[in-house]
Amino acid sequence: MLEARDLRKSFGSLVATDGVTLQFGAEGEEVVFIVGPNGAGKTTLINLLTGRLHPDEGSVLLDGTDITDVPPEARVRQGLVRSFQVVHVFEEMTVRENLRTAVLSDEGRTLSMFSLSDAHESVERRVDELLSQFRLGDLADTPASTLPHGDRKLLDVAMSFGLDPAYLLLDEPTAGVTTSEKGYVVDTIVDVGRARGVTTVMIEHDMDIVTEYADRLIALHQGQVHGEGDPSMLRTDDELRRLLLGVSE
Repeated sequence: MLEARDLRKSFGSLVATDGVTLQFGAEGEEVVFIVGPNGAGKTTLINLLTGRLHPDEGSVLLDGTDITDVPPEARVRQGLVRSFQVVHVFEEMTVRENLRTAVLSDEGRTLSMFSLSDAHESVERRVDELLSQFRLGDLADTPASTLPHGDRKLLDVAMSFGLDPAYLLLDEPTAGVTTSEKGYVVDTIVDVGRARGVTTVMIEHDMDIVTEYADRLIALHQGQVHGEGDPSMLRTDDELRRLLLGVSE
C-alpha cells in the first residue's frame, strides 16, 4: 500500500498541499484518478509521493515503510514509478531499443553486458511482452521520433512498465493526445496495469475518461482532499461538478 500522511507543501505563500492523507492499493491493485481544477495540488501530490519534492510536513509510506527521505531513484527500485506529462523517450532510438533500455535499467544491467546470451534472452522476452501488451509490435523497429503522439505516449508509459512497478503514477497521460486516441491510450494503460497487478494512479481532466475507467476518484481543491469515492461523485456531488465543470444546479 502507498500512503500519504498529512502531506503539506508550500511555495512561498502558496499552499500547494494542505494536510493530504490518502491510501492507494489498500485492497489490491486499483485504477485511481486524481481530479481537480488547475492549482488544486494534483501534480505536487504526485511529486511528493515519488520523491521529486520533499514535504514541509507529513510522510510517505510504501508497504508500511517510511520513504519520505528516500530519493526518487531508490523509490523506483522499490516499485514506485512515475511518468511525466511531457513524453520522455529516446528520439533516435527505435521503439524496441527504448523498451530494452528500460528493462536493462530494471535488471541493473548495462548495454555492455547485453552480449551475454542469458541476459539477451531474458531482456528480449520482457521487451517482446511489452511490445505485445502495448500493441506496439508493428512499430518495434520504428524510430521514436516518427511515432504519432498517441503511440509516443504509449511508448513512454510502456517504458515505465519496463521498470516493473507495483505503483505507477501518471501525470495527465492523455495530455496532447487527440480526442479519438484518448480512449485507446487509457484503455491500453488500464488493461496492462490490471494484467500486471499494478495500482495505477492518473491525473486526468477528461471526465468522460474518468467516469469510464476509474475504480476510485480522488478530488483535490486548494491543496486539500475535497472527496473520494466511485465515479458517481461526478453526478451526485454538486460542489465537485461546479469546481470541475462550472456546472451549478
